[in-house]
Amino acid sequence: MRLFQKKMWLSVFKQWLLYGFIVLVIVITLAVFSIITHTSDSSKNNSRRVFESALWNALQLQLQSYRFLNYLIELDQTATSLNGDAFFEYDLLMSRVDLLREGDVATLVRNFESGRTTRLLNIINGELELLSFQLSKIEGGDFAYLPTLVERIKSIDTQINEFVTLVNKGSNNYISSQHQKLQKNLDDIQLLSIMLLACLFCLCFFIIKGVSELKRVVRRNNALNVNIQAVHEDKARTLAFVNQETRRPIHAILGAASALNNPTPPNNTAALSKHIEESGHQLLQIIEMLSDLSLIDAQKLTLTQTTERLQPHIENCLTQFDGHMARKGLQSMVYVDPALPPYISVDFMRIKEILVALVKNAIAHTSSGSISLQVRPSASAAPSLPLPSGISEIRVLQIALRDTGQGMPDELQQSLRANPTLPMQKEGPLPSTVGLDLALCHKLVYLMQGEMHFSCAPQKGCEFWVDIPFYVPEKQPEDAKQNALMWPENTQILLIETDPQLAKIISLQLTALQLDVILAKDGSLQDNHNSDLIIVGNSPKFERDGHDALQQWKSRACPVLSYNPQAINHPESSVKALHFPLTQSQLERLITSLLTDLKKRSKNQ
Repeated sequence: MRLFQKKMWLSVFKQWLLYGFIVLVIVITLAVFSIITHTSDSSKNNSRRVFESALWNALQLQLQSYRFLNYLIELDQTATSLNGDAFFEYDLLMSRVDLLREGDVATLVRNFESGRTTRLLNIINGELELLSFQLSKIEGGDFAYLPTLVERIKSIDTQINEFVTLVNKGSNNYISSQHQKLQKNLDDIQLLSIMLLACLFCLCFFIIKGVSELKRVVRRNNALNVNIQAVHEDKARTLAFVNQETRRPIHAILGAASALNNPTPPNNTAALSKHIEESGHQLLQIIEMLSDLSLIDAQKLTLTQTTERLQPHIENCLTQFDGHMARKGLQSMVYVDPALPPYISVDFMRIKEILVALVKNAIAHTSSGSISLQVRPSASAAPSLPLPSGISEIRVLQIALRDTGQGMPDELQQSLRANPTLPMQKEGPLPSTVGLDLALCHKLVYLMQGEMHFSCAPQKGCEFWVDIPFYVPEKQPEDAKQNALMWPENTQILLIETDPQLAKIISLQLTALQLDVILAKDGSLQDNHNSDLIIVGNSPKFERDGHDALQQWKSRACPVLSYNPQAINHPESSVKALHFPLTQSQLERLITSLLTDLKKRSKNQ
C-alpha cells in the first residue's frame, strides 16, 4: 500500500512547486534588503554632503570673489609692501575654485546643465590665474596695475553669477531626481515587502499544512503499524484456526482407518467407510474454502455464470446435510418460491458455498428443533449492470434460512455486520472471528454484489437473509414449462403441526402444488374436516389420540403422510414416511402417487 494514494507525478509537482516558492521568498528577501541597503541613511547622508558642499562652495566662490574685489578696492596704496596679504586673499578665492574642480563635488557639478558649469568654472579659473602676474606687481608696491586688476575681476563677475545660478538650478534638479529615485525605491520596497509578507503568509500556510500532513502521515503510519501487527496476529490466529478446522476431519479419517486396519474387522465397515468419505469431503471443502478466501483477498476470484434449474441445486445443498442433522435430531425443509424463474443464470458453485455456510452455521448453533430454508424473490432493487447476450433482465433472489437454536454470541454478530461496500468498512469479518464458513459466505455475498442481513435472539434462534442478483434468460428451456398438476376437484390437505416454522414452510410447499391446506396449529388429531390427505407432524397429543386417529383415517381410506416417529412406527398404520430435509420434490412425488391411487379407487367404486 502506498503511503499517499494520490498520483506520483502530482506529489513531485507539489514538491517542486514548494521548492520554487521557497526560492522566490529568498529572492524577494534579498531584493528587499539590497534596496534597503542602497537607500540606507549613510548613502543618503553622503549624497547630501556632496550636494551641500557643491552648493556651499559655489556660494563661497561668489562671496570670496566679492571679498577679494573689496579688498583690492580698499587697498591702501601708500603702503610700501602688502606682506602677502593680497596673495592670501587670492589663494582663498582659488581654493574655492579648486574645491569645485576636484572630488565628488566636481563630479556632481560636472553633470549640471550638460557640462555648462564645467566650462564656466574653467573660464573663471583661467581668468583668475592670469591675475597672479599683476597681483605680484601690486604685492611689490606697484599699484599701477590695480585698476586693471579690479576691472578684470569685475569682468568675471558675470561668469561667477551664472555659475552659481547653474549650480543652484542643477542642485535643485539633482535633489528632485534624488527624491524621485528615493520615492521609487521606497515604492519598490513597499511592493516587495507586501509580496514578501504574502509569501510569508503562504509559507506559514504551507508549514501548517505540512505539519498537519505530517501528523496525518504519522497517524497513518501508526495505524499501518497497528494494522501490520493485527495482520500478523490474524495470520497466527488463522493458522491456529486452520489447524483446528483440519484436525477434526483428519482425526476422524485416522480413527476410522485405524479401526478398519484392526486384525478383527468391525461389523460396521460400511458406516466407517462412509464416515471416512464424509470426513475426506469435509477436509477437501475446508481446503477449497481457504483457497477461495485467498483468491477473494487477492481480488482474483472470478464468477462463472451458468444457466441451470434453480430448485434442484437448492434442494441438493440441504440434502447433503441429512446425516449430520439426523444425528442431532434436527428437522429441516426447503421451499423455492415458484415466482422465481425455473432457470436462472448465476454462479451456482458460489450459491452452493453460501448455502452450505449458512446451513453449517445453523446446525452448529441449533441443538434441537428445526431449520427452514426459503428461496424467494427479493424486494431489493437490482444493480445496474450491462446485460450479456441472451439475458432479458437482472433480478434479485433472497435466500432466507431460519433456525430455532440458541442464537449467536454478540461478538460474532458484530463481526458479521461489517459491510465492505461502505467507505469506512473495507474489510470483511476474519475467519478466526466468525469461522471459515461464514467468513467465506460474507465475502462471496458482497463479491456477487449482494447483501447479507440477519437477526438473532437468545434461545430463539437466528434468521439469515441474503440477497443475490441473478440474470433471467430470454428463453426458458422446454423442460421449464411445468404442466399444471391435475388434482381431484376440491382436494384438501390437513396439516397437523405445532411448530409454526415447519407449518409455514409445509403450507407454502403445498400451496405451490396448488393444494388447499387446513392447518391444525394445536396438534389436534380429531379430524373434523373431509380432508383428502393427512400430514402428521409434531403433536403433543399423539400419544393420547394417535391410535384412534390412525384407525379413523384408515377406515376412511384417507392416505397419511408423516415425519412423526410415533406415527411412522405405529404397528397398525399404513403411514407413508416423510424424510428430512423435506423438499417440494419429495412432497410432490408422494402426494401425486397417493392422490393418483385415490383417484383410481374413486373411479373403480
